[in-house]
Amino acid sequence: MITISTDKLKPGMITCQSIYDSSGLFLLRRGTKLTSFYIRKIIEADIKEITVLSTNIYKNIELPNDVVFETTRSKTIQSLSTTFDILEEKGVLIIDKIQSCIISIIKDLMRNKSNLVQINDISTYDNYTLVHSVNVAVLSSLIGVIYNLSPKDLEELTLGALLHDIGKIFIPLDILNKPSTLSDDEFDNIKKHPVYSMQKLRDASSFSQSIIEIAAQHHERIDGKGYPNNLASNDISFFAKIVAIADVYDALTSIRPYKKAYKPHIAYTIMMFHSEGQFDVNILKKFFAYVALYPNGTIVKTNLGAAIVKESLQGQVTNPIIFIFTDKHHQLLSNPLLVDLAKNSSCYIESVLDDNEILFLIEQLHFDPVSLLDTGIH
Repeated sequence: MITISTDKLKPGMITCQSIYDSSGLFLLRRGTKLTSFYIRKIIEADIKEITVLSTNIYKNIELPNDVVFETTRSKTIQSLSTTFDILEEKGVLIIDKIQSCIISIIKDLMRNKSNLVQINDISTYDNYTLVHSVNVAVLSSLIGVIYNLSPKDLEELTLGALLHDIGKIFIPLDILNKPSTLSDDEFDNIKKHPVYSMQKLRDASSFSQSIIEIAAQHHERIDGKGYPNNLASNDISFFAKIVAIADVYDALTSIRPYKKAYKPHIAYTIMMFHSEGQFDVNILKKFFAYVALYPNGTIVKTNLGAAIVKESLQGQVTNPIIFIFTDKHHQLLSNPLLVDLAKNSSCYIESVLDDNEILFLIEQLHFDPVSLLDTGIH
């Protein structure tokens, strides 16, 4: 797969992400074969880049399954959009429409326990908070499943994660979507959103303390240097620690006006590097055991040559199963090598190829590594 600027998209490419419009409806589903019409729609939505399978030879290639179904995500985004609209227009927080969505998210996660977290879906800038909130709810609920939380606790965690950023509807959109560095005043304004979220949840008088704490504390840090109250580890709730990890991971791996999306393995490196002061390390490690750091179709450089990731497995996310298709000198192998990195310590990933390197492989070598995923090699 390759992350490509939308002005370089070509008919025949296959989308690896679902794309939502400003109302939370599907613009394009994951796995869609692009046409000129679809490409124009993506560009008109002001989406700058997407991840695609860089091939016309897709045949029966199957994208990896997500931890929740697309219909669940879409319904939750639309229901949350309605909830936000009512809150913004009438000042009333009504969650009837999202209660059933929470149950669906949890049911999907329980059904799909063997699946890994894959690459993010894409939203337009105007509905980023909606899609981000749903992503954070899914990731937080996944961590709750990993910890075998009770059904009641899972529902509270998922609901709290879904509503953790409701205070952002009171922050001007031009600040949230500002492409350049925020001024001190603008950043101070953004840092108020946990307080706004907490106040709205308290005003509703129907939310538990654990849900309110998620909204209030998800930007606090273990070392006490977070906001809004500089709480340290022992004063931050377990649920808030979970949502903090889900929140940062989704933010890092999402496209924003001021940055590109980081690939999962880069987000992993960043978060592990900052883990001691910012996150609960135990929760963080458990979470990343369920994240595909190298999603299926990722092109990597190994010490033996270029390879494509065939599959990642839980607990072995840093050591996926790969096809090596070139030697060290970029010459194609007549017989690609299937290697399980978890069982072969003599081979290891050195880096993920950047998009220009992938395009070189495709255009100069007249070879599409993605076609390997459709071979009979096992």
